[in-house]
Amino acid sequence: MINTDRTMRPYLLLPALALAAGLQAQDINAYRYWYDDATADAVTTTVAPAAELSLNTTLPTGTMAAGYHRLSIQFRDTDGKWSAPQTQLFTRSSTTANGYRYWLNDDPSTLVEGTITAGATVDLNTALATSTGDRLFNLVTIQFQESDGLYSAPITKAYTRGTGEVHGYEYWIDDAIADRVTNTLGPAAVVDLIADLPLSLTQGEHVLTIRFSTEQGTWSVPLSATFSFVVGIEELPGINDLLLFPNPATDQLGLRLNSADAHTLRLEILDVSGQRIRDIGPWGVHGTNWKSWDISDLAKGTYFLRIQDEQGSWSTSFVKQ
Repeated sequence: MINTDRTMRPYLLLPALALAAGLQAQDINAYRYWYDDATADAVTTTVAPAAELSLNTTLPTGTMAAGYHRLSIQFRDTDGKWSAPQTQLFTRSSTTANGYRYWLNDDPSTLVEGTITAGATVDLNTALATSTGDRLFNLVTIQFQESDGLYSAPITKAYTRGTGEVHGYEYWIDDAIADRVTNTLGPAAVVDLIADLPLSLTQGEHVLTIRFSTEQGTWSVPLSATFSFVVGIEELPGINDLLLFPNPATDQLGLRLNSADAHTLRLEILDVSGQRIRDIGPWGVHGTNWKSWDISDLAKGTYFLRIQDEQGSWSTSFVKQ
């Protein structure tokens, strides 16, 4: 989305400044600013303490000439001390945008022009005519026209054009691309990677990389995730080839293991202090088994997964991102 309302402060691009910036253990009760090093014209404004102060809509620029300018600003704490000045560059335009033009892959023959009204938003996702392209990876270059007839500097972005429904996938472990596994996949199907991954792995951390193919044979960008693999567990005899996927995890955490005999395991999640924060419940296993559960509500940080049976207990760490 690109906002084209450029009558007042279209290029006053300032971050929302935290009131604690540059000052310690004090509330902010004022700020002052000046333009283009004119410190004699500094304007001081008092403010109430708050978590954040957004200046994009409060700093007047309507009387300034069009072009490049500098804004300098300081904050004052309740001890009367001023922070170090922060300076930002911005551009002010004296006209409004009333049109745009774009072209694809540096080819002038693809030029498309359009009109817009002041204050409108141009949704490039729907405005760009990209359905006729024959390339997967492309470039689009766009300019905006002002009411005085001048165009802005060109902005070029890369994008990927879809080439059909998903038809298959392939994955490999670590950097063993030559040993990748390839399978077919329907558009509405789900890949159960925790069931799919091989058992012949060395103990430790590994990286899974997967990519998807379309009906036309093009491939998506590869996606990677780290997981943990444990060959054997001394504390839990008969339990081996344990795979915790992915690790770090975001929304879902999966566990796969092999059990030589029938066992009933109890799974728990502990915090770093060893306190139990979730009881996942009993899990009957025999042979190769896998399950996953939702951890999206956990705060980011390090946790432990504890596995217990009638013979012992074992824990392994995982990270929630």
